[in-house]
Amino acid sequence: MSQSPWWYGILLFPIVVLMTLISDFALRWFLLTTRSPDATTGIAPVWFLLQALSFWIGLLVGVVVLVCLLADLWALNTDSARLLSLLWGVSGVVHLGGILFTELFLISVPVLSYYAYQRRTGDELPSLPTPA
Repeated sequence: MSQSPWWYGILLFPIVVLMTLISDFALRWFLLTTRSPDATTGIAPVWFLLQALSFWIGLLVGVVVLVCLLADLWALNTDSARLLSLLWGVSGVVHLGGILFTELFLISVPVLSYYAYQRRTGDELPSLPTPA
């Protein structure tokens, strides 16, 4: 198995989940403070700023995770004679989509956890069967 350093960037994937949760939480509080007539108006911009900042940080880290995943798969494909498994690349795209649809994290987090575990232990990653 390749000693590609790209897989270390994949380990950032929990940050995307955390930033998405913070963004959703801040958005709900922002909407609550703007709809309430007796709420202090000074706190609404703070919730908005927290929501926007956490969303964009999550998006940036999600792109980094996807790029690192694709680069690591490319390095593994170069070093071994098997085809690049599209399933692993799709898991990175699904993880990026989790920023908008948090239910997708139920798929991507276990898959990326398994990928990181397999890369850490040095085991071969399962790939799609090659056509005969």
